[in-house]
Parts: sequence; structure tokens; C-alpha cells
Amino acid sequence: MSQQKENSNLNNTENQKNGSKKLGLWALTAVVLSAMVGGGIYDLPQNMAVHAGVIGQIFAWLITGFIMWFIVKSFMILTDIYPEYKTGLYQYVEKGFGGYAGFFTSWGYWICECFANVTYSVLLMSTLDFFFPGKFTGGNNIGSIIGGSIILWLMSLLILNGVKTASSVEIAGTVGMLLTTAIFLVVMAISFNWGSFTTNMFANHAVPHLNDRDLGSLQHQISSTMMTTLWVFGGVEGAVVLSDKAKSQDEVKKATHLGFVICLILYALATLLPLGLKSYGQIAAMQSPSSGVLLSIVIGPAGRIIIAVGVIVAILASWLTWTLMLSEMPYAAAKAKHFPKQFARTNKNEIPYVSLITSSIIMEIIIILTHFSTQAFNTMLTIVGTMTVPPYLLSILFLVKSSYKKENWPGHHQYSRKYALIIGIIALCGIMYMGISAGIKYTVISFIIYALGIPFYIYARHQFQPNEKVFTKVETGFAIAIVLIAIIGVFIVIV
Repeated sequence: MSQQKENSNLNNTENQKNGSKKLGLWALTAVVLSAMVGGGIYDLPQNMAVHAGVIGQIFAWLITGFIMWFIVKSFMILTDIYPEYKTGLYQYVEKGFGGYAGFFTSWGYWICECFANVTYSVLLMSTLDFFFPGKFTGGNNIGSIIGGSIILWLMSLLILNGVKTASSVEIAGTVGMLLTTAIFLVVMAISFNWGSFTTNMFANHAVPHLNDRDLGSLQHQISSTMMTTLWVFGGVEGAVVLSDKAKSQDEVKKATHLGFVICLILYALATLLPLGLKSYGQIAAMQSPSSGVLLSIVIGPAGRIIIAVGVIVAILASWLTWTLMLSEMPYAAAKAKHFPKQFARTNKNEIPYVSLITSSIIMEIIIILTHFSTQAFNTMLTIVGTMTVPPYLLSILFLVKSSYKKENWPGHHQYSRKYALIIGIIALCGIMYMGISAGIKYTVISFIIYALGIPFYIYARHQFQPNEKVFTKVETGFAIAIVLIAIIGVFIVIV
């Protein structure tokens, strides 16, 4: 009896120890916020002003908010009906459409996050150029490559030290980002001028003295912003991807919902309030980060310093978050025998170190390649935006598949089957609309990266199941289609 009691106490102690390593509501919300907001919000006024005027931006955020709400709700439903799937996107797709589809999602999401981290490197280095003029020009010169590389490997070391250490930094970074963003929004609200806001609201004619140009029809303006809005909402699934690190699945859902609502409000205000200070044409011509230029117009040079510090803090937090997130999917895929088994190895802190180190090597290669791009940040943004579409699309398809027939629905849950089906279908249509608006051309080019993963998958299958076929008939057709689209993408790049 005494031995049983001792064993029980040991188990309780171990459970408490494991529980202390888990992420709570605010930590998970910080993950979502830092993954989504990052440093991108500080240049969002210029990014949106290039494509749309006041009315176009209002409709863009309304449509994006509508679509993203259904996407967020879809992930919340999936978390509720499949709580056993702890790494979100990959496991949903693998369960619904087989091993290769799961690998396709995991590979795409993984490489997408690697590119996302490199956008942080470029933006961080270009911001540091404000303090050290000429040293980090463009965020992709030699100095920027060296600086970004140093920070990249420091981030990896921090993650290897344990998830709770990283979580503490994320919360601090998110608070810093929200504080500087709040200063910017308050100043913009105080200096808001209705006359400036209502001038040329439809952006459908040129006003030379304001630097405004005709941006085309309202539909064209809205569609043109989709690449930007899709990119800034990337990371909304952050808490879902890290749900195995959460204290409960209920907190995952709450964190996802909170993060989405907060971000939507911040994004809309960050782009619309500045239009009450300067025209969209003037904002479109501003240097990065445009929010620093806007703030300096009102409060002087200190404005650019405040924003520069905010950018640095926000980027470091987001960079850390994405580094943590991107190590999870290859790890889960390796455990499911779709990635090479080496990716399933963890260190004493239960961090998948092989996955993390490999990811860092890939990011290092991408950082070096940015040196050869004249518009490094925009190039990275485009790739991230287009590669986000397929993983989201397949995940929502799984929800539709699960709720389409009664026999596929996994029992009684908070959400009814019909409700889940309606949410999934609307989210599916929304993702397709955003993907098409973002540009078929860039989506086709992104398939080059998906095609590069095929040999990787073949190697893993031979490693785990050498005597079985690598692909089913359907998967063979899927792989061939990817290769054909990738070949078209190669021709587009060459031409």
C-alpha cells in the first residue's frame, strides 16, 4: 500500500512538472499575435496604400475579416472534434487524404515558415539601417546577411533551451509590439483629419499634388490587396500547431479567437487612420517602415525611433515564434513515418533538434539568396503568401469531408455536423478567392518548392517501408500534377 502511494505521488509530481511546461491562454495568445502581427504591421500603411484607397481598404478588411473568421472558426471546430491531433494542419490532411497529402502539407507549411522567417531578417536589418546608415541597406546586403545569420542561430539556440524560455520572450516581445503599436494608433487618431480621409476615397482618379494615381476599379483594388492581407494573417493557426504544448484544447480555441479579433482591429486601424493624415499616394511613396515616417510627421524624429524600436522588438518575438512553430511539423511527420526518422529525435528539453537545425540551415540558404534579389522583402512576402494557400485549403477540405456525411462525423461535440459543414464550405470558398486574387502566376511558381519535396518523401518511405509502394494510384497522379505545374513555374521564372 505504501509503495502504491509512493508511486501515485511520483506520478502526480511528474504530471505537475509536465503541466508547468505547458502554455496557458495568454502564452498561446501571445504566440498567435507574435506569429501574425510581427514587424509587418509597421509597414502595413504603405503596403495597403500601394494597392487601394480608403473605400478599397475598408472593403478589403471587411472581406478579409469575413473570410478569416470562417477559417479561424474552421480550425476551432477541428480542434474540438479532433483533440487527439496535436499538431493541427499536417495531421488533419494526413487523416483525410493519405500520407502523401499530409507530407505535401507539412513540407509546404515548413518551407513557407522558413521563408516567413527570412522576411523578418530582411525587415529587421533594413530597420537597423536607420541606426547605422549604409550598413544594412535594403536588408539584404553583405552586412545584413551576416547580421541576419547571427540572429538566426541565436534564435535556434534559445528554442533548443526549452519551450517555456521561448514563451517568456514571446510574451515580452508581444507586449512591446502592442505598446509601440498603441502609441502609433493613438497619435494617428489624435491627428486624424476628416477632410484628408474623404479626399479621393475611391482612388479612381489622379491627384498630382497628392501623388495619388488612378488605382482602377474597386474590385481590382480589393483583389490587389489580397496578397498583403493573406500574408499578415499567416500564423492564425499558431496555437493549433502548438496545441500539444497547451494546457488544454479549450485554451487553444480561445487563444485563436482572441488573436484573430485583436489582429483584425489592429490591422484595420493601422491602415485607415493614417489616411486621415496623408493621402494614399503620399503614404505609398514613403520609406519603410512607413509608420515611422507617419509618426515623425506628427511628433518629429522621435517618431521614427519609437517605431524602429517597436519593429525590432516585434520582429524578434515573431521570428522566435515561427522558429518554434516550424520545428513541430517535420517532427510530427517523422513520427508518422512520412519524414525521415531523424526528424523525430528530441533533446532533453523535448525540442525536435534535428528538425530545428535543418530548418535553420534552410533559412540560412534563403538569407544568402536574398542578396541576389533587388526587392528581397516583397519577394519573400509573395512566396509566403502563395505557399500558405494549399495547406489551409487541404485542412479545410478535411473539415468539409468529415462533416459532409453523418458516418464520417466523429461523435457528439460542441459544434453540430451541419454547422461545421456550412462553416467549412464558406471558409473553403474564401481561401480559393484569396488564392486566386493573390495571383495564379506566383502560386504556380511556388509549386517548384512543392516538387522539390517529392524526393524527400520517397526517401522517407523507403526508409520506413522499403517493401511497399511509395504512392497509391491517386497519389501518383497528384505527384505528377505537381511536377507538371512546377515545370510551368520554371519556365515562368526563366522567361
